[in-house]
Amino acid sequence: MDSEEQALERSIATLESLKAQIANIQQQLSALELSIQEHKKAIETIEGYRNMGDDEILIPIGAGVLISAKVSGKKGLISIGNALYTEMNIEEIAKKLKERMEDLEKLKTKLMEDSYRLQENYALLSAKVEEDYRKYIEERRNVQTP
Repeated sequence: MDSEEQALERSIATLESLKAQIANIQQQLSALELSIQEHKKAIETIEGYRNMGDDEILIPIGAGVLISAKVSGKKGLISIGNALYTEMNIEEIAKKLKERMEDLEKLKTKLMEDSYRLQENYALLSAKVEEDYRKYIEERRNVQTP
């Protein structure tokens, strides 16, 4: 195998690696977007809850079942990681969720920038590989034809 052919194979392997990295980032972005939407929904729910008096509310518990509960105390539990929760008042929970959502948005922006750079690199390398392959084929034809 000559050096041109080896260089083409290395470039193609690099293209495949870039393609895999782009797909990985796209999966991360999808998961991140779901998490952002979940945070938005939780914040909206807390805002509505905060504005309630001592009303009775229905709480979904799954399997199409709702139970009634009386609103009082305006406290809740928030995850602090590894299945650990801490009790906070609703305002603190809303603030914490907004901070987390901001962090998720920053991460999303960074991943989008990384994806864009990888896609640019992929496009440039792909064009170069196509050109190098075309030249390689032409040289092979010239060598075979006397």
